[in-house]
Amino acid sequence: MKRMKEIKHIVLHATATRVNMMLKELDRLPYHFLITRSGRLISIKPIQPQDTTVEIAWLGGLDRVGKHVDNRTEEQKETMFNTLVVLSEQFTEANIIGADELYLYAFANPGFDIKEWLGSYIPAFLEAA
Repeated sequence: MKRMKEIKHIVLHATATRVNMMLKELDRLPYHFLITRSGRLISIKPIQPQDTTVEIAWLGGLDRVGKHVDNRTEEQKETMFNTLVVLSEQFTEANIIGADELYLYAFANPGFDIKEWLGSYIPAFLEAA
């Protein structure tokens, strides 16, 4: 069995698409996981032994005129939080970061401060209690 390289980062992206846009050819996307507007987590490609990052993208990030915005749905936030918890338990040494902390972008990607959001986010089931 091949030894996995250490996953150093769990990287969160926005797809930089408008809310009503459909993505085609998902298998060509560079992400391991995609979170749809309804909060569905789609596994696009498996994590390979040579990977040092796990790439997650949320569908959206542009408003109707093409301006970068944080337009995540509550369902996306819930799935994102749960996915980050599971992955951080699986890859205990990995840092959760925004794509713009690792890659060059001309805009803030994923479009919000991850550390601030994780520190203040309360899942819906806890708010209801």
